[in-house]
Amino acid sequence: MNKITTDRNKLEFECSLVYYTEGLEIAAKLKQVILFGKHKNCVGLAHNQIGGDKSVFIAKIDNKWRTFINPFLINPFIIGGNDTNYSIEDNKFEHEESCMSFPKKSNKVIRYKNIRLKHQIKARSDNNGSMWKEETFTGFNACVIQHEIDHLNGIHIFNKNEDNNNE
Repeated sequence: MNKITTDRNKLEFECSLVYYTEGLEIAAKLKQVILFGKHKNCVGLAHNQIGGDKSVFIAKIDNKWRTFINPFLINPFIIGGNDTNYSIEDNKFEHEESCMSFPKKSNKVIRYKNIRLKHQIKARSDNNGSMWKEETFTGFNACVIQHEIDHLNGIHIFNKNEDNNNE
């Protein structure tokens, strides 16, 4: 059973894309780590947090683990802020976060209140539609998604605000 790493060298690199079926296997491992690792307060976990290098994470959204056609977010990336009439600056706020990879520590980071996310939901496009799904997340759910995507990009709560390019 994998355990959650606290090694910054493993956390500070960009994860690579993954074949869909491998992504499903990785997501199942991530869920096992959370469920059987006594991490009751965990709301998300990225592959590099257990020493992996693939672009896969799971997230607890609206108090339950998300279920899609496949039950986990695969190959995620943020595709923009919200569609309202205010500026992107109005969509930002400072948020106090903790992380399973940094036990008993927290830090303030800049997050967006509203995001859209695109993620893979099947191995390939077929007659029934696209292999990608786009969704909007707000509030705490948006923070959870951004936190996990940061992990996939080698960013964590202690190096997030070191460079404005990480916002």
